Amino acid sequence: MERVVSIGGRLQRLLEEAEEEARRIREEARGRAETLLEEARREAEERLERAKRGVGVDDILRREEEAAKKEAERRIREYRRRVREVERRAKKNFEEAVSLVLKEVLPLG
Repeated sequence: MERVVSIGGRLQRLLEEAEEEARRIREEARGRAETLLEEARREAEERLERAKRGVGVDDILRREEEAAKKEAERRIREYRRRVREVERRAKKNFEEAVSLVLKEVLPLG
């Protein structure tokens, strides 16, 4: 019987320790969440104020213009490559057509 009471006491102590640890973890998480939330609010307010004043808009526009220019250059390169390929195929097809016509029209021998 003493053994059961001893085990029960240890289990109770472990349960209390686990509950205390869970409470401590919840408090730490709550504090961290509040800190992160406050930082996010502060950052959002700062961005909003900069946007209202136009600060940072020039940087955003410049980055977007650079990205658009790079994309346009990439597409131009791609279109030029396609044009060269179409021209190459057209020339090849023309040469094959001429060769076929010549074989049909001018029989050898």
